[in-house]
Amino acid sequence: MLRAGFSDFGFTIGDLFSAEDRVAARVTVRGTHDGEFMGRPATGRSFAGTSVSIFRITDGRIAEHWGVFDQLAMLGQLGALGG
Repeated sequence: MLRAGFSDFGFTIGDLFSAEDRVAARVTVRGTHDGEFMGRPATGRSFAGTSVSIFRITDGRIAEHWGVFDQLAMLGQLGALGG
């Protein structure tokens, strides 16, 4: 869904650290709305938002994931909030 709506979708890792069986990452997510996304036609607008994720690792694989992404900031930058 993200690649269809944002052909240049990507992210930059700001912080990455681990403790015991947990890994945490703070990333900046970016893209240009050049395709349909969540039923909305392309606007040509760009966005940059922050995502924070914590992963629990078991046997070298991700066993659980908890994450938060600032969707409100993304939608505001894309002009999808109205007003």
